[in-house]
Amino acid sequence: MIPDVVVLGVGARSHVGLDALQVTLASRANKMRPRESHMIDRHGEPIGTCRLASLSDADQGLPRFVALAVPALLQATFAWRKELGLRGPLPPLPVVIALPNTSRPGFDRRLLRDLFPWLQHRSGIVLDARLSMTVEQDRGGGVLAFVRALELLEENLCDVVAVGGVDSYFDPDVLEHLDAEYRLHALETENGFIPGEGAGFLLLSRRSRASGLPKIAKLIGVAVEDEPRPWGHEDPCHAVGMTAAIRGACGKDFEKARRIPWVLTDVANERHRVDEWQLAFGRTFRAYSSEVKHDQPLLKTGDVGAASAAMLAAMACVQWAIGGAPGDLALVATHSDGPERGALLLGTADDAGGGLP
Repeated sequence: MIPDVVVLGVGARSHVGLDALQVTLASRANKMRPRESHMIDRHGEPIGTCRLASLSDADQGLPRFVALAVPALLQATFAWRKELGLRGPLPPLPVVIALPNTSRPGFDRRLLRDLFPWLQHRSGIVLDARLSMTVEQDRGGGVLAFVRALELLEENLCDVVAVGGVDSYFDPDVLEHLDAEYRLHALETENGFIPGEGAGFLLLSRRSRASGLPKIAKLIGVAVEDEPRPWGHEDPCHAVGMTAAIRGACGKDFEKARRIPWVLTDVANERHRVDEWQLAFGRTFRAYSSEVKHDQPLLKTGDVGAASAAMLAAMACVQWAIGGAPGDLALVATHSDGPERGALLLGTADDAGGGLP
């Protein structure tokens, strides 16, 4: 368990909203509006995607990822920059970012070399080049990014760290691959998902080093595990990885702990993801309250891939800040296409104060 890590700021961006508050409220209001693109599927029909109208369709790869990430990072760090900026120059900020797997078709390898220089230039925030890092493991890697950020705090390498993810399926190679695998939602593929794009960031700190900044939430537990039989395996998935991740995030005595009233997952329409979550949920049912609410925001934003974990966590924090959450504990669970599985347990801060910028 994590004793004293708090959330000082959140930011998010998707096709339904330009900041974390808009993304959260528009998702709750079911404002998803997929748009046809110039890319054609195997039947000769335009592929629909949930992409930002403010971004040019000509921007793909690194420029698109940066355009998605910068506003979310600026929002998450707003209060920290405002408060510490009054005292003098800001220290370099470590940033841990989840990205899609490098083996995914269409992956722009410039992200591995140029993402942080571009982020620093476009945001105006001096980034800590020594401590900043990327995690390229898709949705499950979004939780691994939190693990890496916590390691920086636990080793006293920094006072604050920004952790998040950014992803976009708006690329001809990845859309062609998903279409060939019958994974794009369509009349002939009812259990496919709608490709989206987005970014999410949280600013984390030890409570003792929060410099008097308002606390939005606290991070209680985090765990990542591998699923031995992920999607595509010849044997059926028994949700061993996700079950272990949930138990790890909730702690060794998770069955004796206070029940979780709220779960946010990256489960969309794909049948294998639905089945795997139902198995994991059933195996860990003692961790939840009798009236637990299961939110599936990606059904209303489009699948945001590696940005899922941070965006779901940001949504939970927003609902706590505005008083719209179904409980004071929230479990975030994400599943990669590969073996990576992750779970985060968050709660309201004991000394929560202030809200969102």
